[in-house]
Amino acid sequence: MSFDDIKESAAMAVSTVRANKLRSALTILGVAIGVVTLTFMVSIIQGLNKAFADQIESLGSNTIFVSKFDPSFGRAQPTSEELHRKDIDAEDAEAMRREAPSVEMVAPIRRKIAANVRRLDRETETPILFGVTPEYEYALSQYVGRGRFITDADLTGRENVCVLAQDVVRALFPTEDPLGEEVKIDGRPYRVVGVMETLGNFFGQSRDNSLFIPLTSFDKYWRDIEPPEVIFFIIARPRSRAFVQSAIDEMTDILRRRRQVPAGEPNNFGISSQDSLLDFYNQLTGATWLVLTAISFVALMIGGIGVMNIMLVSVTERTREIGIRKAVGASRANILWQFLIEAVVLTSIGGLTGLAVGELASLLMNRYSPLPAFVPLWAILVGIGISASVGIIFGLWPAWKAARLDPIEALRYE
Repeated sequence: MSFDDIKESAAMAVSTVRANKLRSALTILGVAIGVVTLTFMVSIIQGLNKAFADQIESLGSNTIFVSKFDPSFGRAQPTSEELHRKDIDAEDAEAMRREAPSVEMVAPIRRKIAANVRRLDRETETPILFGVTPEYEYALSQYVGRGRFITDADLTGRENVCVLAQDVVRALFPTEDPLGEEVKIDGRPYRVVGVMETLGNFFGQSRDNSLFIPLTSFDKYWRDIEPPEVIFFIIARPRSRAFVQSAIDEMTDILRRRRQVPAGEPNNFGISSQDSLLDFYNQLTGATWLVLTAISFVALMIGGIGVMNIMLVSVTERTREIGIRKAVGASRANILWQFLIEAVVLTSIGGLTGLAVGELASLLMNRYSPLPAFVPLWAILVGIGISASVGIIFGLWPAWKAARLDPIEALRYE
């Protein structure tokens, strides 16, 4: 079939759509609903994926987390076996610094879930207390905005100095400059030497509700508190993203040797990276993908059945027209392409309509809802392709039936 024949068939299809506006609109509606469902589903999942990836990236570029607990994605509490494992300690961090060539920076950290921080008549009881070393800033890409961070001299002298994050500053120093002032952490005096830059939120949880003291100062007062209130972990930063896996392998080998884990036995520690978090998230969303995709295809199938029904009615109504076209020389292929292109035109219009509505819905969701939505280019192309495919699949039988009509019987049809 030549290009001119296809062009003529497409023109006839558009004329038929215009001539039967209500019927065509109802046919288009079924396909449009399916494409809207598919587009909206993709926009929500892609928006969530992008938001999650951005949130993970905000924790620090290419960071690797090590503790005696297994990665606890989705678990509220560590198991009894994990609680009784040998602790990870600062000597393990030093061994990684010496023996792991793929690792650029290692930061040992001790964390207390909440500390009481008071200044004069103001106090806050929710900040997370971190005992850190100077490497913390670079390992997590979290830097001081004013003043300075913890130094080696603070560690050596076990100094009672602290660095406040923004939420703590707002709670204790709403109008004053905190630098050089004294605060009491769980009743012990600490001098403020720095204020962190604003870090923002991680899935609705503020990352600015914290304060930092030297790791050695932390160990003076809180080291013996049992997990999970106080835990020790290590954050390592590989030389680049290309070294993430080799750094994990090297650190795993170092810890297995130091903790004397027999060959063939599972690790008695946890080690994970941003990629592990993303993999876990993708596993969670995988089932959602399947369910929403199934719903979308059911909607498209219903729309396709509507297209087939309308096209069969159209063939019946235009039986005499088909007979006349065959009598003046139209081949079976000409008739088949005419009706097939008509079906594709109908579903393509429905697909474009559905894409427009889906895009509008995602824009409204972004503007008026906290839930992110994002329609990638590939989803638009897939939507157009699927709508055209529905026209081909469900329009093939009516087109074939039209092409097989006997011209003599068709001319006699009333």
